Amino acid sequence: MLVPEDRPRHGVFGALSLRENLALPSLRRLARGPLLDQQAEAKLAERLAERLAIKHAGLEQPVAQLSGGNQQKVVLGKWLATEPKVVILDEPTRGVDVGAKAAVFAFVAELVARGVAVILVSSELPEVMGVADRIAVMRQGRLVRTMPRTEFDAEAIAAAALGAAQGGAGVAARRS
Repeated sequence: MLVPEDRPRHGVFGALSLRENLALPSLRRLARGPLLDQQAEAKLAERLAERLAIKHAGLEQPVAQLSGGNQQKVVLGKWLATEPKVVILDEPTRGVDVGAKAAVFAFVAELVARGVAVILVSSELPEVMGVADRIAVMRQGRLVRTMPRTEFDAEAIAAAALGAAQGGAGVAARRS
């Protein structure tokens, strides 16, 4: 499962309803022969919207009308329903408010508790250091350093990310 950085372009279908967005990755499971079990689809969407505290005017509300934080919860929720083994979160807290950030990290903690491997890609070093078990630092597409939680040091991580070239830096963290 991948939660992309560019939520509006790659994470949700803004013109589709909250119900449709939440159910989309689960359509195979919701199908009854060639038809969609609309009652099961609605129940799934209701359960996910409640579980993630998505603020909405109704399940038929277009996702484009939701706040950025609630759209991010939709992206997370639709994949949560698929029961993934590995999750890649690319800048999951970019452009969302403090409440939505808390929801994202609660989601990460829930996945980890269920045994899901979580790879968190973020440029927010304090966030990464707060949730990761290990940090892998990449520069220009190459792995330049890894460290367990016991070795986390903001200056060392930043130095590894910047390197001599000081370009193309990013920090990836994996929690499993």
